[in-house]
Amino acid sequence: MRKMFFNILATFAEFESDLKRMRTREGMAIARAKGKLRSKQPKLPENSKRS
Repeated sequence: MRKMFFNILATFAEFESDLKRMRTREGMAIARAKGKLRSKQPKLPENSKRS
């Protein structure tokens, strides 16, 4: 009985994780469409020269 209970809890946890991942991807797609989501900015400017 205990094993079945933990399996049910694990199933609910996995379902919640999938929902969270799906909502995050939808939000990122909306932000990207609005131009609000940018990638990581480079630490050094492109015109800097390396020695």
